[in-house]
Amino acid sequence: MMTGFACALVLLLLTLGRDGRWLPLYGLFCAAIAATSGTGALAVLCALLLPVFNLLLWGIVRHFAVGQGTMFAGGRGMMPVVMTLLLQFVLAFFGAGLGLVPTFGIGLVLAGLCSAACGVALAQFCGLIMAVDGLMVMASLLPSWGLFVTAVALWAVMVFLALVLLPRLAWLRVEED
Repeated sequence: MMTGFACALVLLLLTLGRDGRWLPLYGLFCAAIAATSGTGALAVLCALLLPVFNLLLWGIVRHFAVGQGTMFAGGRGMMPVVMTLLLQFVLAFFGAGLGLVPTFGIGLVLAGLCSAACGVALAQFCGLIMAVDGLMVMASLLPSWGLFVTAVALWAVMVFLALVLLPRLAWLRVEED
């Protein structure tokens, strides 16, 4: 369980500001966390859906990835990493009453949101996908059907945005070049 959280957070920090080539692997880590930490049918459902959803979105997003992408120039490239680590520290300090496992689950959501705060549009989109993955992990940890339905609805929105918005953003980027 703790190894899954550690691997997911390290992968998340290593891929901040990058395209979505790592989404299937991240989905597998989140599925492993949901399967080993959650209980009941909801944990099994989350463990089955996370890799499927990540593979689906990776299949859509991979067409828009030009290259591996470099981090931003100057000190702005470190800003998402610093924000993520700072929020993880604050969460560990103030969220101690929740317990270790829910605190790590909230940390996955926060790290995804930090990744979505900076970068190019594709990197921000992948950060939002990571945040939704964290929300689905939280649904299996708490067993909360409300969080699960919210995560599935957000996945539907992300697929819609990937099909409608990302092609337009890619077209605008080609016109600028």
